[in-house]
Amino acid sequence: MKANIIVVSAAALMLTACGFTKNATTNNSTSSTTTTQPASSTEAVQMGKNAGSSLDYLTAQYKSAGKLDMTNMMNIASMLNLVGAAQQVYTNKADQSYRQNFIKGLIANSINIDDLNAETVTDQLTTLAENTNVDKLNSAMQKGQATATEVQNVASSVTNIINMFKK
Repeated sequence: MKANIIVVSAAALMLTACGFTKNATTNNSTSSTTTTQPASSTEAVQMGKNAGSSLDYLTAQYKSAGKLDMTNMMNIASMLNLVGAAQQVYTNKADQSYRQNFIKGLIANSINIDDLNAETVTDQLTTLAENTNVDKLNSAMQKGQATATEVQNVASSVTNIINMFKK
């Protein structure tokens, strides 16, 4: 139980520290108006790497158990990390440079993602982010309520992505 609390706390802290919120942007207030600055290519690559490693972890868990075990807090933490990265792609969806750098990171950090499926995976991650309430997911994690509806919705979306990968 103590280990679950530590995992949940660490994941929640990571989510908060990295600014994984639905409409997170980088703002620079140099005058009385706030302007949105484009995300850096380094950030995009890192978000892609986060997504790639999370998908690989979840894929391994799925193949091992035949499903995503929603009582495993590491699975939930990985899903939360994945959704955080997906949120950044969604937030920057109009920026093709961000998307391309995200894809570079995604491919670089995943054994399951290559040039052939990276665009489709990124599209599915964008849809996942668009349809996920991060606050509910984070709350479910903090409370250890692994059966929360939002967590199940994410698990279903992640399973659909995993099923695209070569067996």
